[in-house]
Amino acid sequence: MKPLDAITDAVWSSVAGVATDLDDTLTHEGRLTVTALAALGELSAMGVPCVIATGRPLGWAAVVASIAPVRAAVAENGGAWVVREERGVRVAFRDPEPSRREGIERCQAMVERLTREFPALRRVEEYTARVTDIALDVGEKADVPRALVEAALARVREAGLYGVASSIHLHVSAHAPDKTAGLRRALEDLGLDAGALESRWIYLGDSPNDAGPFAQMQLSVGVRGVERFADASPAMPKYVTSGGAGEGIAEVVARLRHARRSSR
Repeated sequence: MKPLDAITDAVWSSVAGVATDLDDTLTHEGRLTVTALAALGELSAMGVPCVIATGRPLGWAAVVASIAPVRAAVAENGGAWVVREERGVRVAFRDPEPSRREGIERCQAMVERLTREFPALRRVEEYTARVTDIALDVGEKADVPRALVEAALARVREAGLYGVASSIHLHVSAHAPDKTAGLRRALEDLGLDAGALESRWIYLGDSPNDAGPFAQMQLSVGVRGVERFADASPAMPKYVTSGGAGEGIAEVVARLRHARRSSR
């Protein structure tokens, strides 16, 4: 991984938008930092569209899209997204309702098996809607060894389902987790150029459930600390910030600001 300084001003000037993970990227120890919130506000003031892509449930995404200075929020690792509109938000789904229902039933059975086989795993206690996957706590309130997480993921895949783990949750779904596809659909919904996503959007993340954007997006960036997942993530970002959780986003915004001022 290269430092952000390796990206030229010309490339920064061509950036069309910023997509970012939420947990341990914009947050630190579970809380959205003042630094991250100010950076999101500055992106909005500069007219740079920002979309959050998270493994958190759809209900969380609806709240984030309603109150944060972002254009949309992709939820459940690409399973659904929420677009901010003038008078509120609108929800959209990757799969039709019958497919979602059948998929969740399969995931329920798998999660029951996992919690019996691995007693350290517990379903995340959520009081907001999660509609396309099921999450197990591996690092939010619990402290589950990575070897156990990998063993559980292997069981999920052996059953023909999909699993991915972030720094805090293990997700079980009937469809491949794909934040990049979710981001693309959200940009289309917003009327933005989805074709520019892979080449002209920044993606900022921290963990293995960001591996899709890390691999597919030319300007993929990890916050400091992403290195701890080097052996667990299918792909790592091309660049890394010097700041960690809740801080790295400010470096991205500072470089965008500098490049735009220089170009003027």
